[in-house]
Amino acid sequence: MNWIKDEAKTASQAWRKRPRRFAPKSRLGCRTCKIRRVKCDEARPSCLKCRSTGRTCDGYDMVPRCVEAGVTTSQHHHTGAIAAASCGLFDDCATANVQRAPSPSCQNPHSLTLRNLRPFMMLPVIAPTQIEAMSFFELISVKHLNEYYPSESWRKTLMFFSQTVPSVRHAAIALALVHRNYHNGCSTLPEQEPLLHYNKAIQLVLAERSGDSIEQMAITLLVCYLFTSFDSLAGNYLRALTHLQGGVELSRNIPSAILSESNASNVNVRSGSRMFLAHVTRQIRRLDMQAVAFMPRWIPADVQETAASRLLSSNGAFQSLNQAADSLQVLIARSMRLQWIAQEASFADGVPANASKQLVIGQLETWSRHFEEMLNHSNHYATDTESYRLILLLRLQNTVLWILVSSLGLGREMEYDKFLPEFQQCIAMADDVTEAHQLYAGSSKPAFTPEVGILPVLFIIGAKCRDPAVRRRVLRVLRRQPLREAVWDNVFAARAVERIAEIEEGKIGGVRAKSMDEIAVWQRIECVSWEQVVSSQSVARMELEYTFCKEEGKHTESIVI
Repeated sequence: MNWIKDEAKTASQAWRKRPRRFAPKSRLGCRTCKIRRVKCDEARPSCLKCRSTGRTCDGYDMVPRCVEAGVTTSQHHHTGAIAAASCGLFDDCATANVQRAPSPSCQNPHSLTLRNLRPFMMLPVIAPTQIEAMSFFELISVKHLNEYYPSESWRKTLMFFSQTVPSVRHAAIALALVHRNYHNGCSTLPEQEPLLHYNKAIQLVLAERSGDSIEQMAITLLVCYLFTSFDSLAGNYLRALTHLQGGVELSRNIPSAILSESNASNVNVRSGSRMFLAHVTRQIRRLDMQAVAFMPRWIPADVQETAASRLLSSNGAFQSLNQAADSLQVLIARSMRLQWIAQEASFADGVPANASKQLVIGQLETWSRHFEEMLNHSNHYATDTESYRLILLLRLQNTVLWILVSSLGLGREMEYDKFLPEFQQCIAMADDVTEAHQLYAGSSKPAFTPEVGILPVLFIIGAKCRDPAVRRRVLRVLRRQPLREAVWDNVFAARAVERIAEIEEGKIGGVRAKSMDEIAVWQRIECVSWEQVVSSQSVARMELEYTFCKEEGKHTESIVI
């Protein structure tokens, strides 16, 4: 019986001799969970484990998702991700035949004939900094570039061409490097590294120009778009506007027949190229339209767009949220142009041409009616987070523009006091917009977008509404999170509003004004502008220039930020 006991004992302890089986470990968790040595659920942009415990998620290490580990030489790939991205670029290519033949049928990776979506050549990424930069571009930059007007197809376009076209690749890396430094609140990379990729992209654009093909025009416009974003974030505002102006001029030289659906004799061959070109052109034109928010003499190419005028004069609702947003962009440009003209041209008693004023007011009211009709007929936007944020922003922009244009009258700066209830409603909406943005982003890290959204709206409310309570709320919203929109910076905008309040609410008889009724017309600032001076050799400062209502002289101040 002893041998039976020995055998049973041996069998019961056999598991101790077998090698342990370990489950594969994930190294993709967030930095916070790694430090705490707990399992991360890897939710993005911030993990649920951190949010549920009230901790701040420090984000994820840069993992080269967009580049296969073995891609060190030029190889053809047709992975599922690339095929999906390719199909997402062009809506009318959904029926294209995606061939998976192992033999490369597209020898030139830049010849985007788009007859079908055969495998494209993935560009090799060798340097670790390039891998990290492209990962950051994919995870962060692409999402933020169209922060307020989200478009999944546009994001796929950016990623696809940054992976397949050398000039776009280097422009994307340059942008990602400066964006990552701003996002992390530090500057660890040498300054020349982004510039090396920036200059390389310029060289490649010039070298790749072979005729006026549709594909090459689209690629050049895409590089202009990335350069505009790069220089805006780097603080080179004049150069950013130069790139934007160049892109706009190129888009205006594109024959309208190319973008037309009925132009090509062989629609199946060229529809994809036209769709891509129209997509990039739309992004450039949007930045062009938004530039009037900070450039008084800037005249957008589509400011007199007849399509928007016909739409606003019709009796029907908007067909989509994008259509409503594009239409409002035209009205924003017209409203801001009217405001700049009223300030610079010095109309008699400060009154602009009444016909122009009433026309724009009517268009803003018509837009609002069509917009609400569209929302009433659709339940889709109630559950879509990105759409909900855009709806709030569009309502806010329309209301502030309506107040701005309606106040251009005999009372000048005193006219704004009549709209206190509307201002209170606007700051409540602005609070919701910024809160929704922060919740969607998942963190309070500095954010950047080349689009203009909430910052100029907040500045207008803070500068034109003299109610102290509203102004304090504007300052709280402005300082909630570091944010850059084109040339607008939340820190500079907040300091400008704060300084305007200090001047207008200055002590009267030893007591600071407690209500807007106590601020006389001669105390009110009418025109204000500032220049942001940021240098690595000195502290940031703001050169503020303003004039008082019914006073000709200009006042200037240099304020350290």
